[in-house]
Amino acid sequence: MRVRRRTNLLWGLALLVVAGVWILNAVHVLPEPIFDLLVRAWPVLLVLVGLSILLRPRVPLGSALALIVSLALVGGVAAFAFSTRATQQREDYRAPVFQTVDAEVTLLRLQIRTLATDVELLRRVGTDRVITGQFVGSNESQVEITYTLDNRAADLAVIEHQVNQFPMLEDMGRGTLRLELPADLALDIDLQGADGGVTLNMSGLAVERTNLDLRHGNALVSFPLYDPLSSGPDDLLGTLAVRDGDITVFIDPQMAARLELNRSGSGIDPVYDPTIYNYLVGDVLEARNIETAAIVVRYNITAPRGRITIREPL
Repeated sequence: MRVRRRTNLLWGLALLVVAGVWILNAVHVLPEPIFDLLVRAWPVLLVLVGLSILLRPRVPLGSALALIVSLALVGGVAAFAFSTRATQQREDYRAPVFQTVDAEVTLLRLQIRTLATDVELLRRVGTDRVITGQFVGSNESQVEITYTLDNRAADLAVIEHQVNQFPMLEDMGRGTLRLELPADLALDIDLQGADGGVTLNMSGLAVERTNLDLRHGNALVSFPLYDPLSSGPDDLLGTLAVRDGDITVFIDPQMAARLELNRSGSGIDPVYDPTIYNYLVGDVLEARNIETAAIVVRYNITAPRGRITIREPL
């Protein structure tokens, strides 16, 4: 009697996949970061073989189940590895910022775009019209700095780009951006961040407008005791939006603020001093001295998943 030989199709398929990966890498079709991740995951093949031997004779579709478990293991380990590396602060790449602002400039429009980066803006010590700072991060980041003149206004853009579509695991990590701004220059600030803490310590600065859009992270914003020259008390001076995180705003009690809150039905009550602010219908905080204050500012504050806190300066 002839005995039918049982073969394991899964093992052959695994060998074909391994061979295919090496061929694609050899002809430079497979991105290097993906190849690196697959090489790191090779022990999963041993798990696949072991599960196949154990499950195939005992469980229907045992080989398929072993493949599913192995793929899930690879995905879980890869996600854990990338998320862990993404939280680590890196110092592999540095981009200094040094920009002299022309004497005829009366307004500086500052545009900042960051990825996984903590950002800090503050007043520069001294009277010279120079913007200084530095970006420090991983080799997977590249910072482009441009400065242009437009009549009596200037535009300074600090833009962070990701070098590779698929980053190398060992090159991943968080960055920091710190900028020191001159005190005697009117500022229009526009900051967009993907992930990271933001500290806008604007005390002593001549801030005309501020727009902040932070996707994930917490923000601390300290408004200067300054009356914007290019707008009136009824003009909206910007939006401070933190999509997934908390925002704390420090406002000097000598300055009256009208703050239009957008909490998107989160149910998280704002924190404020009721002796300084009235809570109005429409989710609005308005300073009690708004009719008599010499300086009045108006902002929209958006925090759909976090808490909005209004405090006096420390």
